[in-house]
Amino acid sequence: MIVAVVGVSVTASLSVVERTREFGLLRALGLTAASAHRTVTVECAIHGVLGGVLGLALALPYSWLVVRTIAATAPFSLPTGHLALVVCVLALLTAAGGMVPAVRASRTPPVTAVAQNQ
Repeated sequence: MIVAVVGVSVTASLSVVERTREFGLLRALGLTAASAHRTVTVECAIHGVLGGVLGLALALPYSWLVVRTIAATAPFSLPTGHLALVVCVLALLTAAGGMVPAVRASRTPPVTAVAQNQ
């Protein structure tokens, strides 16, 4: 999960750098700094949720196959509560990992962001 959080944080940082002019334009049109911060944070949380869901979608068939291969009579059960908790924690951690890029997006003045050459 640490790798996922660091990956999302780096991706969010790059996204904020690439979209500096976009955030500046939105801020000039009336988007508040808190809304820009919230936008980046929610994007990071969505990345965490998607990563958790896709990870489960790939891991569950393989784990079923391993249980069937190793012990054909072993019951296959899913700890759904634990899996849901892991996905929720992953979403919270990736949202926390996006806080630094979100602060950068919200603190850049609109005039400076729009005036940047890319």
